[in-house]
Amino acid sequence: MGILKKLFGGADGIRETMCDAYEKNLRRAEDGEIPLIETPHSHGLYGALSTRYKARLKSVPEVVIWFELCPFLLMKKNEAVEALAEYVVYKERPSNARVTWLKELVNSSISLCENDEQMAVAVGGFLNKVAWCALLDQETKKTIENAVERFTDS
Repeated sequence: MGILKKLFGGADGIRETMCDAYEKNLRRAEDGEIPLIETPHSHGLYGALSTRYKARLKSVPEVVIWFELCPFLLMKKNEAVEALAEYVVYKERPSNARVTWLKELVNSSISLCENDEQMAVAVGGFLNKVAWCALLDQETKKTIENAVERFTDS
């Protein structure tokens, strides 16, 4: 897809741009061009989302981007990139997003999370009311609320 099509290609342009940004940032992480805090995959996801914010001239704190990435970091790698791209479509062009599919993935990834560190990141996203919060079903919200109680009681 050409640059104009990516910029003005609607939902498909967003999806392709996000996948390209993921691949570019993944390669940079794998090649050692950026210091790794997490895995190359997580840096690919982070780079794709943060690049999208920069391109849209939105200033979002790094920690909030990590909160926003939580459900995608919990997914299988092959699903995570496609789901993150769809999430950006959901945020920017909701009428063109595959909302049902995205909602199922976000809810299942958070509901199945058993790692306290990862669940703390989900709690951070929930408390910061990132966009995926609108996709949560009642059961997943309850899972996060239970984690909040568990963390505050510790």
